Amino acid sequence: MNVTTESTGSPYFSLGRPGVYKDTSGLELAGRVCRLARSTLLSPPRVRLEHLGAATADVIEHTETHVAAIYRGADQACSDYATHVTWTLGNGDTVRACFDGGRACPRDPDAKAVVAVPAPSTPVQ
Repeated sequence: MNVTTESTGSPYFSLGRPGVYKDTSGLELAGRVCRLARSTLLSPPRVRLEHLGAATADVIEHTETHVAAIYRGADQACSDYATHVTWTLGNGDTVRACFDGGRACPRDPDAKAVVAVPAPSTPVQ
């Protein structure tokens, strides 16, 4: 099954496209947040992940996941995010990520890719 993954970062933090991993009880969605050059802002606390249908591109379901703080003073550049969902993805569906601002992710993300969702315990590259 082919699933598109997308992400939208900000001027101060990049947001990696979510990886989609099957396991025996659903899916794990995981990615990375990185501080961009010289930003002194607090890192975003959450990432919103959305499941969009292939036919209409409407949000079918969504979840939020915590992002551990990225400390500039400790020369920490990045932090990972991950969450487990029980979504059923169809061929051509999309998983979209953005920083959670209490509203839906933008429709035109910065980064896109079509990936094959593998069998359980096999990571998507």
